[in-house]
Amino acid sequence: MLTQLGTASDPIPYDTASLEVLKELRKDNLLLKEDIKEHDLLYWSCNPQSNMRFEYLTEWDPDYLMTGTNYYLPLSHALIQHCAPRFFTMYFQTALRHYPQHLGFLFQKDTSGKTAYERAVEKHGKQETFKIIQQCIPTNTSLPILHHVIKDAPQYMNDFSHRYPSAICLRDDNGRSFIQAQLAGGAKTLVNDGIFFLRLSDDEIAEADPVTKQYPFLTAASGESGDLLTTYFLLSKNPSLLERYKEEATQQALEEQEARTAKKRKIGDGDNEEGE
Repeated sequence: MLTQLGTASDPIPYDTASLEVLKELRKDNLLLKEDIKEHDLLYWSCNPQSNMRFEYLTEWDPDYLMTGTNYYLPLSHALIQHCAPRFFTMYFQTALRHYPQHLGFLFQKDTSGKTAYERAVEKHGKQETFKIIQQCIPTNTSLPILHHVIKDAPQYMNDFSHRYPSAICLRDDNGRSFIQAQLAGGAKTLVNDGIFFLRLSDDEIAEADPVTKQYPFLTAASGESGDLLTTYFLLSKNPSLLERYKEEATQQALEEQEARTAKKRKIGDGDNEEGE
């Protein structure tokens, strides 16, 4: 197949020549975007000896890094299951570049509910898997990797936290701190992790979540995992937050009411103009 043609001893000439053929085929409409899916071209070209072809195809259809399948497995899982570690490394590097917000689909799940990380550990072992991950994500990364772990695979937090200790100080794209990400996960309560809450600073207790706009005491009280004991504890550390929340909620309600009134008035003025 043109997308995988090459030799490991000197891959560049084959890769370069084959890439030019792909470009010509595309120019003449003999290679279409849907062919990438139809013929599993990303899977077959994800090989160090066909690196330029893989990069070309992923630039053409980066969505297929996420949606692509092979043997009914997500593309990431298929490369882990059927190929040597260097193949998944190549995929992961490219996926990270296109989808850093999804951490290169490291925690994408297959139909069995297992993540690419879990499949990699099963196939290659934890040490080899983290060798791949750290090759693609350096220890001093600016990616909020621990935010992804706490959201998508909290059971593996210990595996990642001691390898990426500085990531605990990062904020995600929404401005959410790691502490806020942990609270938003809903799994922490005063009973199951009292030390976590005892270590919260006054500033952390008083900072509203940038996504939900809620203070930690409200986060603890809301949802199916709402916990009154945790809520009371957080309020006891800063009782003024309740009054501040009431004031903010009242102000927000007034602004929303004013906006609705202004909208109705505008619609009414428009109707009057049409009537005239």
